[in-house]
Amino acid sequence: MPQQKSGWRWLLSYAQSVLAGLIGIQSNEKREQDLNEGGLERMIYIGLGTLVVFVLIVVTAVNSALPD
Repeated sequence: MPQQKSGWRWLLSYAQSVLAGLIGIQSNEKREQDLNEGGLERMIYIGLGTLVVFVLIVVTAVNSALPD
């Protein structure tokens, strides 16, 4: 039975997986490992959180680039 990651470790692992997935370099082995360890629900929550942060960054960048 695989050992569960605790605390910040699993959060950082999932964040790394989500970011790797966003730019297309996520390995199938790592994706399956994350799904088996934490489940799909956690991956969805972290993915949605990452999406919100990404949208906020894009909106901020566009607003700062446009003239007032």
